[in-house]
Amino acid sequence: MAHEPAAMEVPVRRLEEAPDRARLLASTLVGIGVVALVAAFLTSPTRAWRAYLFNWLYWTSLAQGAVMVAAVASITRGLWSRPVRRIALSFVAFLPISYLALLPLLLFGGEHVFPWIEAPVAGKEAWLNLPFLVARNLVALGFMYFLSLRFAYWALRPDLGLTRDQAPPQLRGLYQRFTANWRGQDAEEARSFRKLARLAPAMALVYAASFSLLAWDLVMSLEPHWWSTLIGPYFFMAAFLGGLAALAVATILYRRPLGLDGIVQPSTFHDVGKLTFGFCAFWAYLLWSQYLVIWYGLLPHEQEFVIHRLELPFAPVAVAVFLCMFVIPFFGLLGVQPKKRPALLGTFASVVLVGLWLERYVLVYPSYTFSRNEGLPFGLPEVGMALLFGGLFIFALLFFAVRFPMIQLWQPPSELELLAGAAEPPGEVVTAE
Repeated sequence: MAHEPAAMEVPVRRLEEAPDRARLLASTLVGIGVVALVAAFLTSPTRAWRAYLFNWLYWTSLAQGAVMVAAVASITRGLWSRPVRRIALSFVAFLPISYLALLPLLLFGGEHVFPWIEAPVAGKEAWLNLPFLVARNLVALGFMYFLSLRFAYWALRPDLGLTRDQAPPQLRGLYQRFTANWRGQDAEEARSFRKLARLAPAMALVYAASFSLLAWDLVMSLEPHWWSTLIGPYFFMAAFLGGLAALAVATILYRRPLGLDGIVQPSTFHDVGKLTFGFCAFWAYLLWSQYLVIWYGLLPHEQEFVIHRLELPFAPVAVAVFLCMFVIPFFGLLGVQPKKRPALLGTFASVVLVGLWLERYVLVYPSYTFSRNEGLPFGLPEVGMALLFGGLFIFALLFFAVRFPMIQLWQPPSELELLAGAAEPPGEVVTAE
């Protein structure tokens, strides 16, 4: 069961240094975002905190959603995912930033984003109180991120042990820390396989619970008289869809700098495209399920949430969300060829990413009081926050890409068994058509 040959069959793919254009782009986005952040807090701190909230929800959804793609690939033993699973895992680098960014929102922005602080809701005081909300969200998200980071550690450890002697001098200390108490390549691969087999299902359960909690506390509680049992699944499945779309775009962007043309095949894009296509349909199913129940129920406290989003000034944004999250990618990705062609797949995946950003906006902003005459509250605070978080997001991905192999080298025993059963040569990347 020695897997050293895999290192030769799949060369180490890691950025030697962050591309100048990527660093310049990230620095520019962060710089513009900081200026916009300061301007927003000086002119309208309440609106600034609301823009901060929905952008935090969006970028956190992308990062954790992509990591969950890697976890699900581990659970399902998806051989197709080997060329891209490490790219999906690289999004874990943003999670510490996400956690730190949540602290000021909960500790200092509460009175600006939670209406029940000034107007407590009778009968819900036990749940809707700020200290309890802060504690449960920090604990739940902290546990989710801890599992994600442990998953990344055990997924990386065999590769770092395999390549530590050939690593650049500046990375050898990092690799030595990651591979402390090394037991040998075969033993480490078997050990990592067992760890990942336990961590991935636990991550799936904690992901559903923690992101449902985020949906309840940071979305549903903004209209404290409204409640939904479906808002949690809707929220975390939309995040998973965003993770798939982000993975598609990242794979296309990484393909040339990392030299992935011979590794990421059209069939790999086809598989990512099929998943994106399928979960666009599933997102629409969840949306329709929620709407249908509210429409049939005819209960004013349920209808209020929908009406706020389907009337002016937010109706055009709600329509754009439906088009970007379902209609355009669904019809655009019909058939085999659009999924296999990177340009087309990247275009429709980008449409999904824009749609999810607007969707997080629509989840948050209409919960506050806006009149038809005020116009759509969309401008510098909302875009500026997106640029700031986007720049930090790029920095996080670059941080991972210059330190760790971006293609998984080792193969779990289960994959070798599946490969043998399919009569494929060991070490060959197998993808589903």
